[in-house]
Amino acid sequence: MRTPITLVDNETGDLVEAQLFDEVTTDHFLETENEWRPLVRSAALRVLQEERSGEQIPQHWHWDWTSKTPELGKLGVTFYGVECVGKLQGLMKVETPGADPVVCQCRLAGQRGKPLVYIDYLEAAPWNVKWLMQELGRGARFRGVGTEFVRAAVQHSFYEGFHGRVGLHSLPTSERFYLQGCGMTDGERDLNKEKLLWCEFTPEQAARFLRGRNL
Repeated sequence: MRTPITLVDNETGDLVEAQLFDEVTTDHFLETENEWRPLVRSAALRVLQEERSGEQIPQHWHWDWTSKTPELGKLGVTFYGVECVGKLQGLMKVETPGADPVVCQCRLAGQRGKPLVYIDYLEAAPWNVKWLMQELGRGARFRGVGTEFVRAAVQHSFYEGFHGRVGLHSLPTSERFYLQGCGMTDGERDLNKEKLLWCEFTPEQAARFLRGRNL
């Protein structure tokens, strides 16, 4: 299924037509290895060469979407992609309790234990990530990929009957986006997930997010 969406061209400020889709294939995973990963690794190498803090290294530099090929079509697992100007602009993997009933449940007081949609991985193409492109002396191309993915996860949650409840473990560089940009609530840092911050939507927050459009 493909859904028309719009992204923002950072250079011109214009809206650009794009598509959100859930027909992700191995070819999309291979595209990330051939076109995304070299840029992310170049940014990581620059940090190391300048002997800056290791905390400034892109935390997802080692991600390998091709390793997720066996999960294509797996019960409770859905992959989403965004395409624009003929290029893959981002990928997201979400899970429901059919895939992992433990991780796919709420942690916030008041809704603890209720089922949710878990965003396991979300990555925008490196040329769309402002801080990463700054490492390479460039400007980011498009804005809005992450927002559209979160929107898709919330809609997926409503479809599953979870009332918009969504949860995820955020990389440090993405915490501001999820908490301030999307309006999620921060939970505890997970010692079993490299102390990553747990972020979660309540139904009220999810509905408020869908009403807005924070690109």
